[in-house]
Amino acid sequence: MIKHPHTLKFEDIIAHLNTDAENGLTGEEVQSRLAEYGENRLKEHAGISPWVILVNQFRNIIMVLLLGATAISLLLGDYVEAVAIVAVLVLNAMFGFVTEYKAEQAMDALKKMVTATAKVIRNGKLQEIDAAQLVPGDILVLEEGDQVTADARLVEAENLATVEASLTGESQPVNKKTDVLEQENLPVGDRKNMVYMGTVVVRGVGHAVVTATGQRTEIGSVSALLEQTGGEETPLEKRMAALGRSLAGISLAIAALMAAVGMAMGRPVIEVLETAIALAIAAVPEGLPAVTTITLAIGMTRMAKQNAIIRRLPAVETLGSTTVICTDKTGTLTENEMTLEQIWLGGRAVKVTGTGYKPEGGFLDGNHREQVRGDLELFLIAGALASNASINRNDTGQWDVVGDPTEGALVVAAMKGGFNPETARRSGYKELKEIPFNSDEKRMAVYYRMPDGQMLVMAKGAPGVIMESCTSMLKDGARVPLDRQVWQQVEEANDQMAHRGLRVLAVAYRPVDTVDEEPYRDLVLIGLAGIMDPPRKEAKQAIEEASQAGIRTIMITGDQPETARAIGDRLGLTHTDVVHGSSLQNMSKMELSNELAHTSIFARVNPKDKLEIVEALQKQGAIVAMTGDGVNDAPALKEADIGIAMGQEGTVVAKEAADMVLADDNFATIIRAVKEGRVIFDNITKFIHYLFSCNLSEIILIFVALLMGVPLPLVALQILWLNLVTDVFPALSLGWEPAERGIMSRPPRNPGQDILTNRFKLRLLVQGTVLALVSLGSYLFTLGATGDLAEARTVAFVTLATVQLFHVFNVRMGGIIKLDRSLFSNPLIWGAIALVLALLALAVYMPLLNRVLQTVPLTLENLIIVVIATVASVAVIQIMNRMRFLYDPA
Repeated sequence: MIKHPHTLKFEDIIAHLNTDAENGLTGEEVQSRLAEYGENRLKEHAGISPWVILVNQFRNIIMVLLLGATAISLLLGDYVEAVAIVAVLVLNAMFGFVTEYKAEQAMDALKKMVTATAKVIRNGKLQEIDAAQLVPGDILVLEEGDQVTADARLVEAENLATVEASLTGESQPVNKKTDVLEQENLPVGDRKNMVYMGTVVVRGVGHAVVTATGQRTEIGSVSALLEQTGGEETPLEKRMAALGRSLAGISLAIAALMAAVGMAMGRPVIEVLETAIALAIAAVPEGLPAVTTITLAIGMTRMAKQNAIIRRLPAVETLGSTTVICTDKTGTLTENEMTLEQIWLGGRAVKVTGTGYKPEGGFLDGNHREQVRGDLELFLIAGALASNASINRNDTGQWDVVGDPTEGALVVAAMKGGFNPETARRSGYKELKEIPFNSDEKRMAVYYRMPDGQMLVMAKGAPGVIMESCTSMLKDGARVPLDRQVWQQVEEANDQMAHRGLRVLAVAYRPVDTVDEEPYRDLVLIGLAGIMDPPRKEAKQAIEEASQAGIRTIMITGDQPETARAIGDRLGLTHTDVVHGSSLQNMSKMELSNELAHTSIFARVNPKDKLEIVEALQKQGAIVAMTGDGVNDAPALKEADIGIAMGQEGTVVAKEAADMVLADDNFATIIRAVKEGRVIFDNITKFIHYLFSCNLSEIILIFVALLMGVPLPLVALQILWLNLVTDVFPALSLGWEPAERGIMSRPPRNPGQDILTNRFKLRLLVQGTVLALVSLGSYLFTLGATGDLAEARTVAFVTLATVQLFHVFNVRMGGIIKLDRSLFSNPLIWGAIALVLALLALAVYMPLLNRVLQTVPLTLENLIIVVIATVASVAVIQIMNRMRFLYDPA
């Protein structure tokens, strides 16, 4: 492999070449490598993820404990209870099976990444061979429409241009030449005398000597980077895994403590063991994995409706903790549709309205609508006829350009003015001859016979080049000499447009008598065209919203620094340096880290740069979301905390490396997804709050009764019933909670902060104590009044169930119950309440369940006690919530 083939002459390349086929992997092997990578990602999606492991951890703990309780019941000969516990086992096994969605099958598309055949010259003959048989030294023959099958140095190039979007992320064709380039560390997009594997020839012909194949190519090096980068666990996975380990220890500790205290106080050993096991089960909220997974799936569905397709469930929540978004420019922040924005005609600027390829808009001179006639009409006709692009409507009704996007912008502008070149060519406008675009001369010309019989040559190209061929300029229909003063005026207009990031073309014409006349002589300058891929309308607002939410936006693009800066200015990414990709290659990791502190725009970057930027940000403690569409973006997408691929323009490899795919390639969709991620984490926190405080209330109730020496207020199966029925359904309904007010005004969460902060833990303990004490009070009152243990236990059972059920209102909407529409903003909560109350009624009034759960039917007096206890618990907790008692500071 030659290190810098773009800096060598043809004869030096030949001298350096090692034509042994083993100097790198073949194209076929790179295809296999990329396909293998995609297959591994599919296995990851379809197989055992850290999230599924967490679900299984919880489920296995519970299964072991329940089997222990079943064994005890069988030893005592209590077969009804044993059957009931087995039924609980079956129900537990059914919970938590809603896990990750399987990724789409994309293997066939991956295999198309490398073209099957290549045209080469061997032994002086043109041959078509298998691309996998290419070796350095082969001469590639390139024609329009070909996919390049190896990295190669051009030795001949006639009007040759390639699209290198798969490597650089930029959709604009790159004009190629054969000149030796002196600078070694040029970004891929600036190596104009090279063509690269995986890119496409869109114009012209050429010959190139192969310099690298397979893994040694630029696209092959990307596959190597993919192997080196590892997928990190998301913050939620890390937190929940730690929580799962803690709960396993807590459950065993509670079981041991309860057994020890009970036996020390002389309680029956079997009763103590059964209760200890039941409380240990209560300490492990088995509904948590199922509820969390379902909540994530809900968020996934919501995001899909907003064009954000999630490929990995925990990524839904990770979006909510994002602190930095590294985004591409073209197609994400911009429309990815070149648009003629301004026309300069003889000293005045005409604004062109409308964006993209949809031929709708008009022309403004200041605030006044400009009539399409005279100089403007001639400019539009000349610009369109001197272009080979065409505008068509696709099957979905969208407008697309066929050909060079810049030429497409000129054609669209003409159509806005009422001139359709396709129609014109069929009705009076006859093309006589074309002088093709030449990348060295940066100009092209066409000869046309107009409907009135006049013959014109019309030219367009770089302003400096076209002006050299002009002797006059058109101004208000009259020709004025292109003297020094006029020349300076044109140059100033050109500089102003270029400073705004516009790509500037000059358009000129001249009447001729024959097509043999010199096209670039004595031309009349009509005007200048300022063309740009405009920012998306919603992108600026989305960046502002991200900033308000404490999220920094960094633009990383393969485009030129001037264009990147201009787009950055329009989007509000101001007061920032623009760093060129070549500068990054000479920076140390420390220098890059320092640069990131004040730089928000990086231009002309390569794949390794993107990866290093992501890694540097992560070392600073940032949670990084990275967008990308090309093969070159895949390593950075995989390394980022959230990899976001483009659904419309993205390559399959980029999508496979990503956690999320944007169906509309729109930056604003990312911000909507971030908001949804925050909603998801809020809802996860709410049902953790609900489940833990409810489970704590059961533990506290039993433990206090044990210390008081009174009969235990609940039997083991009642505890299991509460844990499976009362807890799970209200918690599930919390997954559909709407966004809290001001959710996007908060700063991102500290990714290192635990879910259960010390204040949160204390709040759970206090609220669990309130729920336990009102239930214990109901139990002791009934036991003292009636002396019937079964009745008292049933009152305690129903009271604890109802206070837990209505505790759901203490954890939603900021913990404050408001008597307005927000009370009914989540109708599923009311459905869960109705369902649980119905199941509770069955547990109390159904004879079969009376026997299993050891309950008795309650009287009206008993129910009044339950209602009073429930209202009291809600009132006490509401008072504490309104005082923001034990809430973490905002």
